[in-house]
This record gives sequence, structure tokens and C-alpha cells, in this order.
Amino acid sequence: MAAVDARRVADAMASIYDAGAVRVPPWLAVVSAIGSIRPASIGELIDWLVAHRGELEASFAAGRAARLAAAVLPPELQYETELGYLDRPRDDHALRTRYLFADLAGRWSFMQTAVYAITGIELPRHEADMLEELGTINLLVDRRAWPMAVTRRVAARGGSYAEAVTAGQAMMGASVLAGAAAADCARFLQEAHACEREGGSAAELVAQKLARRERVMGFGRPVVGPDERVPIMKAVLARYGRHQLPYVALLRVVDEAFHAGQGLRSNAAAWAAAILCDLGMTPMQVEAVSNYWVTVCIYAQAVFSHERGAHAGAEEPGEAP
Repeated sequence: MAAVDARRVADAMASIYDAGAVRVPPWLAVVSAIGSIRPASIGELIDWLVAHRGELEASFAAGRAARLAAAVLPPELQYETELGYLDRPRDDHALRTRYLFADLAGRWSFMQTAVYAITGIELPRHEADMLEELGTINLLVDRRAWPMAVTRRVAARGGSYAEAVTAGQAMMGASVLAGAAAADCARFLQEAHACEREGGSAAELVAQKLARRERVMGFGRPVVGPDERVPIMKAVLARYGRHQLPYVALLRVVDEAFHAGQGLRSNAAAWAAAILCDLGMTPMQVEAVSNYWVTVCIYAQAVFSHERGAHAGAEEPGEAP
């Protein structure tokens, strides 16, 4: 594989050192390190691991042998102002420009605080309540969904909660799933919004995409068919008076254009993208908040599958009727 930036290699060794220090299982420690390297293929991954086996083992062992201490980041990865930190003189935790105990606890909902942590956006309570409802609508744990299936394979065969969740979370790297799909749709909606501001047409932009055979996530739903969540999400939007906001209105135009041009209808990822764009979020923030809903499903599947698999003993876990 191509030479990896020395800083990324140093990051990988620091991460596996930290993993050893807190007794992370070895294979998960390797996952923490490889996140900095990000090989382009399975072959490159194996080659890099073989080439750096000695360093990885030494860093992991050094972490296990060292006295426990806080993790250390190089100066270029330390920011001013930080996302958050323990403020010992106040015995409180800073979060962006606020404090958890003094400012947020008892005043904000967890959804408000989570969105603030992820995006820096301070949502009014009623908008956070709307996102709570949308989260409930998107809490899908069907074992046939790819992240759920991977989580079950690990948990039901005796994997720990952390091991099963890590495996399931890895599936969220797919461009066609959940937050990644919503982020792609958010980028397209922002492109369409800019096009209309400049006097163009969102419908014509869709036609151009289709003519070039370019795919936009958020339209169509392979394998299981029309998205049953969409009408429920629309009803929630109407109830909260947000059904005429710019990106939601734009999505209706785009939805009709995709249906006319290719027979596709919008799915929940597209509606999540439009709703979150109307709240002022960037595509990456859209991805993070959308996946915030989905990770709960992975957590639930990990616990459920481990419990069922453990009860099955030496037998294979059975399928639900």
C-alpha cells in the first residue's frame, strides 16, 4: 500500500497503547488503531498489519504495563476552545460554551443536550421534542437489516456487548445506510437549494443527475419496498408546523421529480436530511444525528441477541417464528 503519513502511524500506535492501558480486548485494540490508517482494501489492511506487527504488539504491551494515566493528544489535535473538559475548580464539565451541571442539567432535555454536543445548535424544547418523535419512528431493530444482522452474529455467539456493538457500528460505514444516506441527500438538497437561489430549477437538476446516471441517496428503498416511515414523519412535521420550511418544501419538489424520472419515492433518510437541514445542520451533522437514532437499535440488538444466545447454551440460537 502507499506510504501512510507518519502522523497517522503515530496516532495508530498511540491508540493501541491507550487500548492496552484500559485493557481493551486485542482485536478491538487493533480496530482502534486501524481507524487512523484506513487501508483502501482488505489486502492493504493485512499487509499493513503484518508490516507493523512488532510495533503494534509493543505499543499494546507498553500500555498494559504502564501506570494508568489520561490519554494524551499531540498539540495539533488539541483545540481552543475544546468541545468539553472537566473543570476541576468548578467540579463541572464544560460542553462547548456551557456547563453540564450549572447550565444544562434540569433545564434541557437529553435530546437538546445531545444535539448541542454534536452540532453546537441550541434547539428550542419543542424542536427537540419533534426529534424525539422522529427518533422513535426510526427505532427499527429488524434482524434482517445489515447492522442488526452483524450485531446478532457477534452477540449471539458469545461476543460481549462492546464487541457486538463495534461490529454493528462498523456497518454504518456503508454509503447506503442511515446517516450516510441522509448526509448524501443533505448535500444534494443543499445543491438544489443553491441552484434555485441562482434562478435554476431543482426538478431540472434531478433530470440532469438521472441523465448522467448519478445516484442520490434518499430515493428508492431496495429489498423491502416503500418506506412506511415517511407518512408518519410527514404527519409529525405537520403537527409541529414545520411542513412548509424551505428544505422540506424543496424535498417535495425533488421527490416528484425523482418519481417522474425514475419511479422512485423518497425514504426516511431524505426526510431526515430535509428536516435537519431546516434546523441549520451541515451534512456531517445530519449524518451524526441520524446515526444517533440508529445506534440505539444496535445497542438493543446486542443485548437481546446476547441474552438469547446465552440461554441457548451449546445449541444454535433459534429463529423467531
